[in-house]
Amino acid sequence: IIPTFKEADFLISVRGSSMNPKYNSGDIVACKRLNLDTFFQWNKVYVLDTDQGALIKRVCEGADDEHILIVSDNERYKPFQLHRNEIHSLAVVLGVIRLE
Repeated sequence: IIPTFKEADFLISVRGSSMNPKYNSGDIVACKRLNLDTFFQWNKVYVLDTDQGALIKRVCEGADDEHILIVSDNERYKPFQLHRNEIHSLAVVLGVIRLE
């Protein structure tokens, strides 16, 4: 139990370098589940469950109402459009726990 994250529904480990420097591989993020029909707060970080697995990414406005733009904090990873129908579940990142 982590008092700061009492509203969190789950914790998940970050893998990879696409969200460096804000989130590093091995960090643990606290997440709160949201309904799929919720509105996105542009430029916030979300965990998206997709056909390709869980993505921890920044979400921005897409090319149209059916898409969102998925953005990594690490500039080596290019942004891409994701159709909203490809999202199976959704959670907003509340915070991070960094291990030494």
